[in-house]
Amino acid sequence: MSDLDFNKTTSEHMHLKSIIRSIFSTSIMAILLSACATEVEPTGTVSHPTVQTMPGSSASTSTTQPLTVQQAQNMLPAPPVSCVRDVYFPNFPQQYQRQLQEIACHLQINDGLPAHYVISALQNARFNARAVTLMTPPPPSQQPSAPYPWWRYRDRFLHPDRINRGLQFWNAHSALLEQVSQKYGVPGSILMGILNIETGFGSFMGNFSVLNSNLSLSLALPGRRRFFLHETAETLKLAQKLGVSPATLMGSEAGAMGMSQFLASSYLRYGIVWNDPPGGPLPNLWQSTADVLASTANFFLGHGWQPGQPVMARVTGSGGVDATAFLHGKHPLGQLLAAGIQPEEPASLPADTPVGLLRLQTAEGPTLFIAYPNFYAIMGYNPSVYYSATVWAYSRAIQRALNG
Repeated sequence: MSDLDFNKTTSEHMHLKSIIRSIFSTSIMAILLSACATEVEPTGTVSHPTVQTMPGSSASTSTTQPLTVQQAQNMLPAPPVSCVRDVYFPNFPQQYQRQLQEIACHLQINDGLPAHYVISALQNARFNARAVTLMTPPPPSQQPSAPYPWWRYRDRFLHPDRINRGLQFWNAHSALLEQVSQKYGVPGSILMGILNIETGFGSFMGNFSVLNSNLSLSLALPGRRRFFLHETAETLKLAQKLGVSPATLMGSEAGAMGMSQFLASSYLRYGIVWNDPPGGPLPNLWQSTADVLASTANFFLGHGWQPGQPVMARVTGSGGVDATAFLHGKHPLGQLLAAGIQPEEPASLPADTPVGLLRLQTAEGPTLFIAYPNFYAIMGYNPSVYYSATVWAYSRAIQRALNG
């Protein structure tokens, strides 16, 4: 090799190293600058991308080891994801315009919804102040009111008119109730308890736009922004899959839909088309009683329902039992039994079954009840002790009415 060839080769080699160093420096700077590209979170916080090192390397060695041109190119960050956000939403107060722009961006980037679909849906939506008022907790009172007793809450849903509606529903759908119960292991009377409380067996399913409610609540209730923003995204996805305009989905002020009042997320996750193969059309939870019952039973299974097990039981002779130590949390059933806390209707469950002990106000006074795992499966539907206890009480009342 001549001196000229050697110098030429050396010069090319040094030039290549200079290019590599330049690319590497540029890539590191680009990675650092990319942290400024923000992504809208449900709470309005900002998340930053994580800088990852090459496979098998560490951050401390990646800057000292020589890189090939291909390695340097692989470290270049991907182009930032953009979204359509500079738009105006005519049916919302000015104070929420900036938040709506962030929500529009979030729905596009985080939830993968098309920009034209998101912008059109949000520009046609409108702020619902009534939904916000109904869902806003009352301010704390300096003079706490007397506790509302369970028996008064329960009796609202065990009124003779509610029992008669249940009997009519049973007579119209007894075969279906039996089939769903056999398939999912959830008694038909328990499913009826849900439909009774939620919508009076479909007689009042709500006349609020679900999208309007979820959007308005995500804007006006900061403490629940993440939850309602998630339900906004799920509502848009549900409308897409149903092939309808988001504005046509109607429900409660809380964004719950249909005879069983499913949130959009529950609709997509637990909704069942009765006796349809997987991958079939989505259920109709407004009009198909079969879909409603199957979906509600499927919801219970997803929240820990144990077929064949009881829900709750009154404690026999509870007046003379010191139950203080068991009134909080869950305890092995065997411990309650050993302490003399005996259910009126014994259950053949293992001694280590976790159960709760409730003290509920009945017409006879404070009364103890054992809450089995299925009680807490019902609480997955509504996290209220009164609610779950009333579903159980209505189930028992319907069974008594059917037995004459």
